[in-house]
Amino acid sequence: MKSKDIRNSFIDYFKDRSHSYVRSSPSVPIDDPTLLFTNAGMNQFKPIFLDQVKADSLRAVNSQKCIRVSGKHNDLEEVGVDTFHHTFFEMLGNWSFGDYYKKEAISWAWELFTDVWKLDKNRLWATVYVEDDEAHDLWAKYTDIKPDRILRCGKEDNFWEMGETGPCGPCSEIHYYIGSDIDQQSQDGVNKSEKYWELWNLVFIQSNRKKDGSLEELPAKHVDT
Repeated sequence: MKSKDIRNSFIDYFKDRSHSYVRSSPSVPIDDPTLLFTNAGMNQFKPIFLDQVKADSLRAVNSQKCIRVSGKHNDLEEVGVDTFHHTFFEMLGNWSFGDYYKKEAISWAWELFTDVWKLDKNRLWATVYVEDDEAHDLWAKYTDIKPDRILRCGKEDNFWEMGETGPCGPCSEIHYYIGSDIDQQSQDGVNKSEKYWELWNLVFIQSNRKKDGSLEELPAKHVDT
């Protein structure tokens, strides 16, 4: 598949599930002094997460142009070291602003990967935040992923934050094994070996990180993937 085919297929999939298409925001944030460059698809939706503005639609889908050369999400040092980090890239995303939550995000991601794009289920792994029993149980109940491929990981890998402050929450990542021998897979390689590629990060935005480092609950729970 070409990149435009992947992009269009992703957007169409979520349009069919009542998501409104939203254009990419500028690479340099317009009204956010906490960021030098737009580093994630959720940047333009930050005021919605913080309950500062109301969303035009409770569901959205987009493809955001991102630059990661500074701040919390700095990929510059990884470029050329591995085979998949870039400083500039497009980030596909589907969004729920106080509408659906973990169940739909997980089941739709699995359906798109396995039923629509036909990725090999025997190469896929899912990770959840170590304290997120809900996400773990949803993976087991609403997908046919093998139970031993649902892994619990710590804050470094499975608690997403946009920056030092701002909206954040636990996340669930989907990884794909690219090795030639699928019998060589092991849970010890996920998040550690370059043979396991993180393809999708489902972020469950439910908190706001304050300047003093503390967390406060947001008025509503959101999905950011």
